[in-house]
Amino acid sequence: MAEENHDDWPYDKIEHWPPMTYRNLAAPTEETLKAFTDFLEKENSKPHKKQLQPWIPFCEGKCSFCYFPVDCGKQDIKPYITALKRALTVYAKSNYVQSSVFDELYIGGGSPTVLENEQIIDLLRFCKDKFNLSEKCVTKFTACTNNLSEKKIELLSSKKVNQLDIGIQTFNETLRRNLALRDTGIEAIGKLKEAKKRGLMLSIDLLYNLPGQTVEQWRADLEQALNLHVESVDCYPLDLYFGTPLSEKINSGELPSNHNAGKELELYLEAYNLFKKNGYYPTCHNRFSRIKEDLNKPSFEVIGSGAGFFMGHLGSFQYSDKENVKEYMLAVQNETLPLARLAELSNMDEMKKAMMLIYIRVPVERDDFRSQFGKFPEEAFPKAIATLKQKGLIDDKDGKIALTEKGDPWRFNIAWEFFKEPISNTP
Repeated sequence: MAEENHDDWPYDKIEHWPPMTYRNLAAPTEETLKAFTDFLEKENSKPHKKQLQPWIPFCEGKCSFCYFPVDCGKQDIKPYITALKRALTVYAKSNYVQSSVFDELYIGGGSPTVLENEQIIDLLRFCKDKFNLSEKCVTKFTACTNNLSEKKIELLSSKKVNQLDIGIQTFNETLRRNLALRDTGIEAIGKLKEAKKRGLMLSIDLLYNLPGQTVEQWRADLEQALNLHVESVDCYPLDLYFGTPLSEKINSGELPSNHNAGKELELYLEAYNLFKKNGYYPTCHNRFSRIKEDLNKPSFEVIGSGAGFFMGHLGSFQYSDKENVKEYMLAVQNETLPLARLAELSNMDEMKKAMMLIYIRVPVERDDFRSQFGKFPEEAFPKAIATLKQKGLIDDKDGKIALTEKGDPWRFNIAWEFFKEPISNTP
């Protein structure tokens, strides 16, 4: 394969992950654990938007590209839910959570629709009973079309679930087989139509830059999503991880390589332009949405638990839980928080994190930044902001620093710029 030439690109490659993910966190120390538990005993005095996130790590089978720590055995589901509720109760009883109101409930995973209907009812009731959910709390539920029966759709609708988040990945039958998806594209479309008929909003995941995927196949997936009138689409470039069946097939030559950055950018821009033309706006990490609320700032804090849960963020603390289901249950049984990683962010970390609003397509308001940190963003990060402006990747209008259309495909690279530069002490 000829070497790609991208002299006109602002970066040598397209980054897929931002800084400050759970992968960067260390195991909890006695000091950080005590600081975290002490924090939980304080009352919450800030009206930040909050999300409650119970995590269900079970799936009926593992897709060929999947690198998440999912569990495909159902024998542990019942004792796991008991452990999950016990861990969540620890948070629910804390002064901080009791003095907090949650604007969003997100049942994540895994494929939580593997649960029996009675288990779903029980989990939703538990969250409502134990946590202060606002009157307008939005409930989102991760689902898999393979186990999303008509009765389950009816149940979720009747329990006031607002939105299903579904990993479709592709509607193309050949590509679905390569990804080891367990139902057909036609069957998946039928489930989406049934959910829409029941009044559920839909957010679906689509993968691009798949092995052998053509621009025409990708465009067909995008147009199918538009034809189904889904509320939002998360478009993810395929990340290959060592040891997954898909990576092994590519390495053996059974499937073609997907290492083509130029094609990846072409496919992304295909989605960007098509969705823009049809009234969808770029928002969040990889989302195109026609829901106005998706354009707002996301939840400032995420409180949750579960095997493989990785998005915990309370105050200046970030945490993730043990990934193995049995290790998670054992930790809960021993009356300890099932934490795998925990960090307390410094003021410098908080400043860098504040600038990461740019990569989730939310403008950074200069006055708000100065009010919180005592200096404007360009005073804290003069080199990064000057470089990004010079490249035309961000602009500064009406007191807000935001991505440009040119900068949108490079938003993860842009996030890294604020971590390369030491924060300036200039007042």
